[in-house]
Amino acid sequence: MAKLLWSLMRKTAFKNKGNLVSLDDHYQVMAGLLKGKEVNGILDAGASTGRITGKFLKVFPTARAYAFEPQPMYREQLTSLAEQDSRIRPQFLALGERQGSLELQITASAGCTSLFKPSARMQSMYPDEAAIKETATVDVVAIDDWRAQQGNPGIEVMKFDIQGGELAALRGAQQTLRESTLLVYTEILFNPLYEGGALYSEIDLCLREAGFMLYNLYKPKTDENGMLMWSNAIFVHAGRLGL
Repeated sequence: MAKLLWSLMRKTAFKNKGNLVSLDDHYQVMAGLLKGKEVNGILDAGASTGRITGKFLKVFPTARAYAFEPQPMYREQLTSLAEQDSRIRPQFLALGERQGSLELQITASAGCTSLFKPSARMQSMYPDEAAIKETATVDVVAIDDWRAQQGNPGIEVMKFDIQGGELAALRGAQQTLRESTLLVYTEILFNPLYEGGALYSEIDLCLREAGFMLYNLYKPKTDENGMLMWSNAIFVHAGRLGL
């Protein structure tokens, strides 16, 4: 029992009003979980500047990274990165359940930009950052359809940071999840921040139906009242990883 308690204390710490927060570096956690596994493809949804894409390629240096980003302001930067590193493959597309086009809500802070409008709570929490300054029509593709067009490359790792759009993207990736994916690293919302945006319970159910389980949560964020709003999460395909 003492050994189990020490293990828990080593990996977590109390933050704010007693919330347990993992101390482990989540990139190293992912490297450990996939140790000995071949990682050929990484799908980075919400790649923005490509900074996180680069972090994943340091952990999995032999992989190709497909960097999905519909936000026009990042096109030049991602193109430049791809010219410097042939492993990075920019995809200037949004992800959804099916192919089409949608209106991207471009906010004052690029980090709040989404296919969904900010909720009243989001606007209250971040009145300046969440203000919509313009909209842009963007092309949307389902991961399974896109992958078929690319010759069905293996996608062992998926990362999502698309502001409430994760569930639609995952619903459009069911074949990929069932065929090749080992790990999903995603932002999750516990309470609504976008009108119609996905919540944790929906994402968890969708991934469990495809054989995935929640591994751990990282960097949870609360509002001014202490209410849990969002976090990052690692989901793993327990069967393929022997967990």
